[in-house]
Amino acid sequence: MRRPEEAISAAAHGVNRYPDPAAIMLRRRIAERFDTDPARIAVSNGSCEILLAAALALCEKGDEILYAWPSFSIYPYLPALSGAREIRVPLTDGYVHDLDAILEEITAATQLLIVCNPNNPTGTYIPAAEIGAFVDQVPDPVTVILDEAYIEYQASDDPDSTRDLLAPHSNLVLLRTFSKCYGLAGLRVGFALCSPRFRSAVDAVRQPFSVNHLAQAAAAEAILHQDDVTDRVEKNLVERLFVDEGMRALGLEAADSEANFSWIALG
Repeated sequence: MRRPEEAISAAAHGVNRYPDPAAIMLRRRIAERFDTDPARIAVSNGSCEILLAAALALCEKGDEILYAWPSFSIYPYLPALSGAREIRVPLTDGYVHDLDAILEEITAATQLLIVCNPNNPTGTYIPAAEIGAFVDQVPDPVTVILDEAYIEYQASDDPDSTRDLLAPHSNLVLLRTFSKCYGLAGLRVGFALCSPRFRSAVDAVRQPFSVNHLAQAAAAEAILHQDDVTDRVEKNLVERLFVDEGMRALGLEAADSEANFSWIALG
């Protein structure tokens, strides 16, 4: 089996041609990894592009986009892009999403609801069972994007646990990326497990050659190397515990991170 960098080298001779706009090979590989239909896979130039495209496709002036704060720094760009109004819900004292408070903020104007889990930048994680109970209470017209860029790093659940929520919830989108545990941040490849309707919506509003030729080749190869993912996650867990213990020994307050970084409260 080749390495992703070898796949890049092999694909380099084809950079004189445009990339596959449908990313057929990459979407098929992702679908095989998650045992689903390629029609339910959206790919993008980093997961940020799917977020931006979702706001553009689903929201307009008068609508609302709901998310916790602090969270991923791209979220505040979504209301500005779409003309929708942002609703921010503070994290709890433990730097965790307050799911009950988020539910209370849903109105008839809410079009897009985003939950980052594990959360960026605090690293805190909500168990899949709680996420499932939360999604059960969200009205069907609201699109829920579960931003799981760091999901492989958490040690509480099987990273694929939330996949079971897709079948009963056509309004749910699982957002993932090759930038973290797959080590391809510089190539910018994100993807979503979603309904065919959501994929069509985001594909309709973004540029046609979103994921470049070399990025598609590298990601299609990287997803075959799940042993590498497991190795990176295990090493990260050891280092994360080392860093957290060291910070607490210095008297610094650290959130309970289940990502590949730690959040330190400096006052």
